[in-house]
Amino acid sequence: MNYAELSRIELEDILLQPCCFAADVTVCREQADGCAVAHEPQRGPRMRHVLSAAHELLTRIAEQEIKSRCLLSSPDLVRHYLRVLFAGAERETFVVIYLDNGNRVIEVERPFSGTLSEMPVYPREIARRALQLNAAAVICAHPHPSLDETPSRADIALTKQLQSALALIGVRLLDHFVVAGTAIASCAEQGVL
Repeated sequence: MNYAELSRIELEDILLQPCCFAADVTVCREQADGCAVAHEPQRGPRMRHVLSAAHELLTRIAEQEIKSRCLLSSPDLVRHYLRVLFAGAERETFVVIYLDNGNRVIEVERPFSGTLSEMPVYPREIARRALQLNAAAVICAHPHPSLDETPSRADIALTKQLQSALALIGVRLLDHFVVAGTAIASCAEQGVL
């Protein structure tokens, strides 16, 4: 199930009545029956379903928190958002935060996703979208499900490609974060940018 496509009300319903929204709809007989002991063998999948819904809601709340805020005055806010966004990440997902001239968030997008250890990222698509949104700057991030926040050679090469591609159209790449659990590496702080 793609939780990102569910409305806030649907996600809240999953949290408030988890037994009636199990990943396998045959788990619950009828809403009136509730979650009786007879359904206990399905607790694992049901719990994952509820936790996924909760994660999606937290991600949306964190995203609302960063929208229209000046991120340069609060780098901890960006790090907090990324920790929530990538909590429990099992595969690499690339996130782009587009910013205006005042470094306020215009949009947060997840244009690319991959596998446990790799993901295709196309700088031209990020540049194209930056032009569409009239963005002045960009912050990028992705998780390392391996829990090693050290940017790989590929991460460093991508950061430099993004910086070059965006510079051609007058957009600054402020940072590229690599998130591994609660640890976050900043390519800007490591001198890559």
